Amino acid sequence: MGETRPIRIVRAVGAAALVAAAAVVLTSCSTLGGGPAAAVSTASGPVLDPSIPSATPTEEVASDTPLPTPTATVEAPTSGPTSSAVPHTAVVPFVTSASWDAKAQALDVSAIVPGVVESNGHCTVTVTSGATTRTKEGDGVAASSYTGCEAVAFTGLAAGTWKVAVRYESAKSAGTSAVGTVQVG
Repeated sequence: MGETRPIRIVRAVGAAALVAAAAVVLTSCSTLGGGPAAAVSTASGPVLDPSIPSATPTEEVASDTPLPTPTATVEAPTSGPTSSAVPHTAVVPFVTSASWDAKAQALDVSAIVPGVVESNGHCTVTVTSGATTRTKEGDGVAASSYTGCEAVAFTGLAAGTWKVAVRYESAKSAGTSAVGTVQVG
């Protein structure tokens, strides 16, 4: 059985409306009308993962947790010619976890160094409360898009608020994390 003429007309009108709607959507993305258009960058460069904190943020992001800021300083060697000194790239370690393990009576600290993939660095975790400062060191371990700091555990800490910071240093990179706090006990 063939379609009746009114049904064919409705289908033709529907198809035409769909094509017109698609044309409107596509032309609204162009600059033909002189209105706003999407910015397209033709510059090639690294693709950044927005879920990983950046040492140099490109835009302000509203967050309950402030982004870490670089605090790395590069010191000149104390001996030898300064012209052959290799400058360090400033990096910002990020404390991924600093938590009190009541069962183990230990403060567990983990950190990463985003955007750096190398296995020759060292992480130094420092915890401070009042006049008491304790440090532990661990190796940097290369991962796919970051360097992980070996997890460390501090035992024998007095109850109270402790400040936590991580310093990363290698032959090429150096930097210190933002200081965080954790409640012990």
